[in-house]
Amino acid sequence: MTHSSVPHPVQQLSSQAREATARLVQAVLSVRPMIDALDHPVFIAPVQEGVEVGPDDEVALERLLNRIAGRCAAPEFSVLEAAAHADLTIFEKIVSNRLRDCGAYEAARQIAPSESPEIDAMIDTVVQESFERQFHGAEVSSFDGATLKTYTAGEPGDKVIIIIPACGMPAKLCEPWISFLAKDRFVLTWEARGLFGQVPEFDALAWDVKAQARDLFAVLDHFQVKTAHIMGLCGGAIIALAAAHNSPERVSSLSLWYGDFEFGTATPKTMYQQNLKDVMLMAAAGRSEALATHDLFCGAMVKNVRADLAHLILYPYATPELLYRYGKLNGSIMSTNVEPLLATTQQRTLVVTSQDDSTAHPEGSRYAAAHLPNAVLHIEPHGDHLSFYEAAPHLTELAARFIAGES
Repeated sequence: MTHSSVPHPVQQLSSQAREATARLVQAVLSVRPMIDALDHPVFIAPVQEGVEVGPDDEVALERLLNRIAGRCAAPEFSVLEAAAHADLTIFEKIVSNRLRDCGAYEAARQIAPSESPEIDAMIDTVVQESFERQFHGAEVSSFDGATLKTYTAGEPGDKVIIIIPACGMPAKLCEPWISFLAKDRFVLTWEARGLFGQVPEFDALAWDVKAQARDLFAVLDHFQVKTAHIMGLCGGAIIALAAAHNSPERVSSLSLWYGDFEFGTATPKTMYQQNLKDVMLMAAAGRSEALATHDLFCGAMVKNVRADLAHLILYPYATPELLYRYGKLNGSIMSTNVEPLLATTQQRTLVVTSQDDSTAHPEGSRYAAAHLPNAVLHIEPHGDHLSFYEAAPHLTELAARFIAGES
């Protein structure tokens, strides 16, 4: 008697189990930049207030998390008992809280070891829909050999938009904007030199504003783009102005969003700007200074960051080495007075800020718009500095109208 092979039945998992697992996979993918930078395995204790967690739960969660990690080439996790949460580093707590908020234990309790083949298929499906898979990634070599992690979306040949993220921020923070703009544009973005991936010789690389502006043209050249609209976010607005000044023929128009501008005594700074600049300059002074700064300031930084974005916003603080590099790059951005660049920037420019932005003072954007020859100023009545990343419809429509030349 012969036996024919019978395929595994599909979708034996309950809908609740599938949804819980999908949320957990998405959470693991969302913390990838940070966990890649931390020591491995990554220790976590996803404490759930009011929920009893026993040793079997911790074993089940660790098994599921490491199955996910194995499928998407992420670092391993080590799940500790809930009481150990207080002993974790600040950044391990951020990862733990992210996984907790996405229902880590809920997923683990619904998955039996025998269901692992189905779980693998489920993980692979979510990974295929992730930021890194949906937006094509490529490594681009810049003028001094720095490797830039780039992402593209949309169809090549369409009008091109290049997004300059805030220095040190993972590109996936801009995912809602990339998704919107790529509907009818070819969108390019990259992550700051020296802060992502393997960078064995950071000290051999340039780190000033001029170098960061040259990265923009390295990305354009790699994708054979002659001209583009530049969308500069926070410190990226400074890089955008420098690029437009250095090679105006390659910049069709600009939009500067919540810019962290330095105009000397001409405009006030928020307390956050003043403090962050001090931290950047201290960290950039040397690696021993970065270590001391890391120990002193990281706890304070966590308290002032939205919990839902902390795993992305705080990436460049994750280790003393990252903080040192971030201090070099962002310190240069925050210290460069761009007032001399304004009068020579002839491109159509949209300047956007919020009346109550407590991160980058709105007066900086007002001043920039007043001194740019061809600028339009838009001031949101409310919204913190990070509200931009939500890509609210009225802001995406504003961007689309301007890029299309309608305002």
